[in-house]
Amino acid sequence: MALGVTGDSSVLAILKEYYGVQDVEALVFRNSPVLGKIRKERVGGKYIPLPMAVYGSGAVTSDYTQVTSQATNSYTGVSMQVTPGRLFSSFVLDPEEFLASQGDRASFISVFAIRAMLAMDDLRKTLATCLYHRGYLEMGPVLAVDASAKLYIDVDASTAMALSPGSQIMFSTAADPTAVYRDPNAVTISSIATSASTGYTRITFSSAYAAAVAVNDLVMIKGGRDANRAPNAPVGLGEWLPTVANRAGATWTTYIGTNMYGVNRSVAPDRLAGQYVQRNSGANESYSQALMRGIKLARRGGGVPDIIIVNDDDFSTIVSDALANRTFYQDIQGGNAKEKNSVTQGITQFQMSFSTSWINMVYDDPYCPKGTAYILDSESIRLYGISNAQKILTELPLSNEPGAPKASSEGEPTTNFQFLVDDMYTTSPVALQSGMGLRVDFQFYGNFAVVAPAHNCVVVF
Repeated sequence: MALGVTGDSSVLAILKEYYGVQDVEALVFRNSPVLGKIRKERVGGKYIPLPMAVYGSGAVTSDYTQVTSQATNSYTGVSMQVTPGRLFSSFVLDPEEFLASQGDRASFISVFAIRAMLAMDDLRKTLATCLYHRGYLEMGPVLAVDASAKLYIDVDASTAMALSPGSQIMFSTAADPTAVYRDPNAVTISSIATSASTGYTRITFSSAYAAAVAVNDLVMIKGGRDANRAPNAPVGLGEWLPTVANRAGATWTTYIGTNMYGVNRSVAPDRLAGQYVQRNSGANESYSQALMRGIKLARRGGGVPDIIIVNDDDFSTIVSDALANRTFYQDIQGGNAKEKNSVTQGITQFQMSFSTSWINMVYDDPYCPKGTAYILDSESIRLYGISNAQKILTELPLSNEPGAPKASSEGEPTTNFQFLVDDMYTTSPVALQSGMGLRVDFQFYGNFAVVAPAHNCVVVF
């Protein structure tokens, strides 16, 4: 590292810091490209009813006397009663810091604005993770543990997308967000870094975690469930289109037989819990082939699938599938050509089709758990909010474009003490050593819903 323009302290004393066009760069991860696309509806009341006609009476046969007796059964219908989940994000503004950072001559950006931006960004990223999980603020499984000091774990990158230093973490006693915690006390994240050799993300804690934490335990943010182990957070695709126990065995039977929003889905899982595909790795089925089977099932289930969501690591595998089965054509240019010869390697966008079902967009969403993909009829996916979800979900990459949010994109909340400004945040006085400060609480009340589960498919790679 350079020592500076000179080692002469007298010269350094008269040189200024150079202030030109520097912007404060927000070193935060990309936001979810799918969250912004979901249809959002403002609602109220005690719950949102979702009526579904599941199947008819079965009164079809060649014996008329038999069919008339069966006709009295009419049909089977259900109505789910979706209640809102909750997410909060908060920060405190020091009055001395606030006054010291006002104006371009005083700071690169207002302390108020940057704290508001980061708090809102944390909320958006956590909500994006909720989209793919079951509502308990479960982030993903532990892949490796620190057997000696118990100070770090390794996880997949998708597990850490909504985590930051300072996040308080609990561990389930199994790959089940309803299981008891390993320890009733949370541990606090001190650092997060991705290993270049393994590709895993290492989460280091400021103190040792419980000795019993093991591989496949779930990493969970403290506060994601209540005292009865019910979910506090918004419930996402992990519950609406479940992959529990790969939909086989006693664990799956128990799970699917438990009511979801008042409905027992075991009577018709493919209709009430969506279509399901597990890639046949033993037969060397490619990711793309598994997705094609999923499109077929979503179409068979009555859906009009129009988007596919995969983790960005899985997207790389799908790209490799496509590149391995393509043909290059090179145009040899002569000396009078206006452009130099060039070769572009890679794929900008996939289009997949099954019969007359065309999917023009495959989203590489880093918040989608690795190894899981969703084939969705976007008309059947909702984000119901009793608070102002539209305001919270601005600054999202609506067209799957790259990039991170800007530090200056959020603006400043009001400095008045007010309740539910814009139906999304509350400001309160808080006593600090430096004087009376301001606490800002961002509040989201709402839930995801799949109004026609049969029209969608989940794929496990």
